[in-house]
Amino acid sequence: MGLKLISLIGFVSLVLCLATAYAQDGSLRVTGVGTVQVPADVAIISVSAQNDSNDSTLAAVSNSELLNATVKSLIAEGVKKEEIMQDRRKGYTSSYRMVCNTVNNTTICKDVVTNAAIEQVIIKLETTDSNKTQKVIDTAKSNGANAAILGYALSESNKAVDEARKKALDDAKAIAEDYTSSLGLSLGKALEIEEPKYPDIEIGPTYNWDMPMRMHHTFWMQPFHRMNGFFAGNYIPKGMAEVTAYVRVIYSVAD
Repeated sequence: MGLKLISLIGFVSLVLCLATAYAQDGSLRVTGVGTVQVPADVAIISVSAQNDSNDSTLAAVSNSELLNATVKSLIAEGVKKEEIMQDRRKGYTSSYRMVCNTVNNTTICKDVVTNAAIEQVIIKLETTDSNKTQKVIDTAKSNGANAAILGYALSESNKAVDEARKKALDDAKAIAEDYTSSLGLSLGKALEIEEPKYPDIEIGPTYNWDMPMRMHHTFWMQPFHRMNGFFAGNYIPKGMAEVTAYVRVIYSVAD
């Protein structure tokens, strides 16, 4: 009985110490997260030529000539020279397939090897207009080249970052108000604001099932608050960029 009483007294003393320390400090620190989606302003396009001539030297020359003609056509269509990367990727590939022929009820199969020379140029098209992107692809294909979108990028992110930070500050204040109202306290002004990491910029598409991995920063900073939002997930459409900002704010509180 004496041991239990001592333990209880010790526990009460600890609670009183914590309460006293909180009252002396008079502050509350929370983390806010803000996310915005904006159109990506750069489309990364691959334009390539492939030739499977047995003469690898002639195949490489043919590829270069085809790409040179394609680049001229693209510039004529409005693509800027600085949007066309100077370094070209050149290489060779080998593909294998089995060919079978049946003669007099006898089937004979043999491996056929096809060697091909490949040359590729990358275009970083500065646009948010999908029609302009498609026009570049169509122009390249009309010249006999292969063309496809490799991905997107966001080169000018300042405006989106500022908007995401404002949302993060609003989120932090809402969290602080939730905590103080539940404790019967009054929320004061922000005493200190810090950004624990630079905003994340992610390019679509991403899917709901991928969200727990994408949101790991938010999870460790606010592991128990608004868990429903964590599992809901956001979809980033193709050609869109998602900017997520994080802030830590210390507020003054009063009884």
